[in-house]
Amino acid sequence: MGERPSALIRGGFDNDVLERDFVPNRDENMTAEHPSQTRKPVSHLIVLGHPGPDSFNAAIAHQYAETVRANHQDVILRDLYALGFDPLLKESERTASTTDAISADVTFELDLIERCDVLTFVFPLWFGMPPAMIKGYVDRVLGAGFKTNDLTTTGGGAFRGKQLAVLTTSASTLPWLEAHGMWISLRQSFDHYMGTVFGFSASGHYHAASVVDDLSSLSAQQIFHEVNEFTRGVCAKKATLNRQN
Repeated sequence: MGERPSALIRGGFDNDVLERDFVPNRDENMTAEHPSQTRKPVSHLIVLGHPGPDSFNAAIAHQYAETVRANHQDVILRDLYALGFDPLLKESERTASTTDAISADVTFELDLIERCDVLTFVFPLWFGMPPAMIKGYVDRVLGAGFKTNDLTTTGGGAFRGKQLAVLTTSASTLPWLEAHGMWISLRQSFDHYMGTVFGFSASGHYHAASVVDDLSSLSAQQIFHEVNEFTRGVCAKKATLNRQN
């Protein structure tokens, strides 16, 4: 599984994928404040799926938030493990046909998504897959807004108009993930599937490969730069789209 830093195999953009990972400074105030503006600032919702409060993934989430604020946009971080989010889908939720049947915790998360412009997932790959916590969030929260006719409606999806950004880490190298089919599986089953079923538009996927022990300070600084640049790109893309609408 590997969740500590390591020497990283390569950096840069590969299609819409940026490799590497980072450990930044912390700032627990996750909501930015801005001067009065005629247009509502772009809002980001970060969903973190890692049990370690001091993990690399937690650090990535905080760095993403810092960069968002530096770009004068709003951000909220939801650390699912710290919040004690229940990932277990209930039978009553699976068969729910009205919003009255949706539980209070799911309703709260749906409201946050409704008010955000960019939904950002941060999680490690464990055995080539997202943690069960992330899958449970997708099942219970995103699934609560799903309607089967969204699959046959052009431009459909409960969250159309919103951007999706994904940041992941793995102990394995990216070539190893690719050679074993895990990378294309993740991209198809998570990134692309989110757009098809839920209506999200892609803002990119940042991946840190070979995240194990013994990361050098030089590598950490490089990672800092890359995470910052990736996040700035996400911010700029959504800000441009909002100005055009």
